Amino acid sequence: MQLPETLTPWRAWLDWFDPELAVIVGGLLLRLHPLLGAFRLRAHDGRAEPEGVDDLRRRGNYDRLLLSEWALADAAPEEFDRRAAGGEHLFLNPKLVAREVDALTVAVFDCGPSQLGAMRLVHAAMWILLAQRAQAAKARFAWGVAHKPGELHAADSPEQLRRLFASRTFEPDCAAGDAQAAAAALPPRERLEREWVSALDRADPSPGERWSIGLHTPGYGLGHRVDVLRAGADELSVTIASRQARRETRLRLPAPDWSALLLQGQFDRTQQVSVQARTQGSGVLSLRHPPLISFEARHIAVAWAKESAANVYPVPRPSQDKIKLSVPKTTRWSKSKTLRAATLNGRHFAGLVVLPGHVEFWQMSVLLRAPRQKDDRVESPTAEGRWWPSVLLDGSGQAQRLFVLAPDGRLLAWTRGPGHRGRRSDLAVPQKIGRYPIEFCTVAEHVHALAQSSPGEVFYLRHSDGYLELQAIGFGGDRPIERVAVQGAVNAAFVNARTYGNHWAGGFCVERSVGGHGGERSSVWRVFVRPLRRDQSDAPQASEYEAVLPSDWKVVGLGSEQQGEQYLIALRPDRRTLMRVGAKHRSTLYQASAPIVQVAVAAGTDLIALIDQQGRLVVVHERNPRVLVLEGANHAG
Repeated sequence: MQLPETLTPWRAWLDWFDPELAVIVGGLLLRLHPLLGAFRLRAHDGRAEPEGVDDLRRRGNYDRLLLSEWALADAAPEEFDRRAAGGEHLFLNPKLVAREVDALTVAVFDCGPSQLGAMRLVHAAMWILLAQRAQAAKARFAWGVAHKPGELHAADSPEQLRRLFASRTFEPDCAAGDAQAAAAALPPRERLEREWVSALDRADPSPGERWSIGLHTPGYGLGHRVDVLRAGADELSVTIASRQARRETRLRLPAPDWSALLLQGQFDRTQQVSVQARTQGSGVLSLRHPPLISFEARHIAVAWAKESAANVYPVPRPSQDKIKLSVPKTTRWSKSKTLRAATLNGRHFAGLVVLPGHVEFWQMSVLLRAPRQKDDRVESPTAEGRWWPSVLLDGSGQAQRLFVLAPDGRLLAWTRGPGHRGRRSDLAVPQKIGRYPIEFCTVAEHVHALAQSSPGEVFYLRHSDGYLELQAIGFGGDRPIERVAVQGAVNAAFVNARTYGNHWAGGFCVERSVGGHGGERSSVWRVFVRPLRRDQSDAPQASEYEAVLPSDWKVVGLGSEQQGEQYLIALRPDRRTLMRVGAKHRSTLYQASAPIVQVAVAAGTDLIALIDQQGRLVVVHERNPRVLVLEGANHAG
């Protein structure tokens, strides 16, 4: 994980967190660290003892006179006396060393109702700051909670920090057992503080530096006091005080979603689940083809490497507390057949096989087999070729329509069924197979993106004559959705949209390359945002923005927030970091341990599937902190 140099002292602790959370915690550390003041804890008991020789001096005790000087006294007494009178004798000067003792810093945290919620973020930051400060001084750091006087815990693992978050109590004040404090009729918090002072005084070793965090007691019974209070809807007021100094600041709270992850102890969002991928064959996932995601985002298909097979994984709901992952279904096809296009219709994996004289619709219940058309220009694939993007629609009356996007920008369609109402001018001569014909047509040219928008319709994006056209098509003719002017060449595009009755919501984006100084190039992405109910005055309105990215960044799709905001999903040049690039901010979605090779973004959902160089399938939900890493049976990593 890459961190700014200013956060280097706390790297060992920040490595416990996901990159996004580490940035948030690091910001709190940088704001609070200057308020701590000088570290006054001594790791010595004050007694110095000689250990070896430091140097030679002209003055000293004659017990430490050099032996050569004593030899001179025997050989030349007069010279010895002269050197003594002139202060010329040489003495050994011992090196004095203060013996180290078990230095200890203790922090006591109030986990009661007055410190619940966002105030606990300051507790976590102080926990890390004090732990690092003690470690740098070769001292120990221990912590406890106010309502359990004398009970100390180590601070050497993320589990201990989670234990701090889990120690919250909803009791307004926990009863203290100190009889003298109770007899003095002190408030409950002051009684708790006195109990802690008494317990720490009796401890061996007794801590030299003591902190109370969140107790809000008068005076400085524990030495240092940290008061945390609400200063507004999204701000905290923090005061760090001792007998020598008092410092104050205000902290702006992070986004609620990220704060909730920290308070719940979800530091590392990655959850690894190993599954048995097959019973026979290699089961090694292919790095050539991107994953296929079903329209409902409930299944993911991934091809096998060097074999005519694919795994179809059921995707568990990200909200489940415990992940129960079923063994993936393995689908095989003949080794003599090479898929030109592949699609995932629900949990059913299907594909288009192109042979010299005909095309075969493998695993499709209605579309079966049809002779080649002169104008289809669908060449037979090679074993190394990537699958073309495709969508299979199921219509009423056992109708099916397969859309395939060719690399040259042609959108092709094969249709069969009683309910088809194709435009006759676009249809080739029907081929009679069984009761109904299979009809082929070229739907459009100059198409850059294809995505399913509903169970019976797809959206496609084409660029022609200086205009970007978003079209919808199902079992009938084209339906225009939107048309915007975009000048210049379009290199790539993505569609992220869903239809809801007569309305649609989502967005689309296009890339244009621009030159830079010194021959450097960057890409400009123009993103069009279309929220649902945008025709209503109180709803988010249609908008657009441009994002400029370096040429070595790779945009892999378009994602969306629940409020309708659209953002680019991109890979950084290291190919290990999956980024979210919005109109005003950028953030990390996922930090991989191995380079990412293939990525698929599900249109209209928050699901992203990727394959890393180790051959693992990783499932990321943009709006959920949980990340699943699915390892095949023969995973070597």
